[in-house]
Amino acid sequence: MAARDRRSELMIDVHAHLFFDELLGMAGDYGPALASSSSGNELVTGSYRWPMGGLTRLSIDPSERVAALDEAGIDMQVVSLSPLWFFHHTSVDVAGPFLRRANELVAEFCARAPGRLLGLAAIPAQDAESAVAELERAAESSLVGAYFGMDARNTLDAPELDAVYEACVALDLPLFIHSTVSGVDGPPGDPRLERWLGQVTVGYPIEETLAVQALVLGGVLERHPRLDVVLPHGGGGFPMICGRLRDWVKHSLAAPVGLEQFDSAVGRLWFDTHVHSEASLTLLESVANPHHLVYGSNFGGWDTGHAREVASIADRLNANASRLLRLPSAR
Repeated sequence: MAARDRRSELMIDVHAHLFFDELLGMAGDYGPALASSSSGNELVTGSYRWPMGGLTRLSIDPSERVAALDEAGIDMQVVSLSPLWFFHHTSVDVAGPFLRRANELVAEFCARAPGRLLGLAAIPAQDAESAVAELERAAESSLVGAYFGMDARNTLDAPELDAVYEACVALDLPLFIHSTVSGVDGPPGDPRLERWLGQVTVGYPIEETLAVQALVLGGVLERHPRLDVVLPHGGGGFPMICGRLRDWVKHSLAAPVGLEQFDSAVGRLWFDTHVHSEASLTLLESVANPHHLVYGSNFGGWDTGHAREVASIADRLNANASRLLRLPSAR
């Protein structure tokens, strides 16, 4: 009997990524491409190489994913394009058509498993006009949220992103912002992160921490009071340094927001619970709005989480996710 059949409660996973073979070569000089190496196959995207082991294809069939979800005890999953493929540092002439086709593929993938799979629309946020147009297309399709990378601009409080945030609100789409790897199509990252998969294991949490800082201290949530922003991996290191930032706001005349604004903005943010340990989850719960936590697994990745890790708070997480995703059950 599949794990899903043994569980009585609904389980909604908001964090899973897809690759599509149909997108290979669609970004010109940036690929993407599959290449062979002495250690196995690699996915080459711009200047970045991701080990693929013995895999010779990227795409999966929706029926394969649903069977895996059944076994994992997940009833509904939100899927999105791999964050390696945002191409925010390329021309919109490259990123725009690539992401448009990616969104079509995500929508087609989800349509083959209605009620089980929901999709996000990746947008070329480096160009506000193109990003808004892609959001409008997404709203007309079955996609349930907007999605871009933390490197879309130098900071997430950049005024150029306000039009994108406004469009998310106008179209009633939650916004998922994912951490990214430096050097794929833009400037290289910190060389200290080049060992031991450091750009992902340590670099992602750094990006997520900086994202919280920009959204909260940069006034994004105050300027857009109806915007729902979701950050992965529990907001990176933010739960650990929340008290430090809050103390700075409390005591410094240089702080751009007051204590009440700081607390309000932190309470507005949504975080997924893919944090890898019970202690980290407890810390996240101590600083985040309990009604803005949702289950995320990075399903199928090297670090795939498990529903049992959040069993004690599953009902609350699923109620939160239903509300975030504007599901009929939450209305």
